[in-house]
Amino acid sequence: MGGWIVRCRSCGLERVLKVGYHLGGLKQLYHWCPNCRRNTFHEIVKRVAP
Repeated sequence: MGGWIVRCRSCGLERVLKVGYHLGGLKQLYHWCPNCRRNTFHEIVKRVAP
């Protein structure tokens, strides 16, 4: 299983989100940010190979 690099729009934190489905068709997603400690919008940067 691969992952996706996502970037928080509030603080700019980039991290790998490991999911079992394709996110390439999405521009952003609403997800928990450990730095902001709340749900924020994240932009999908690129796919990471397994």
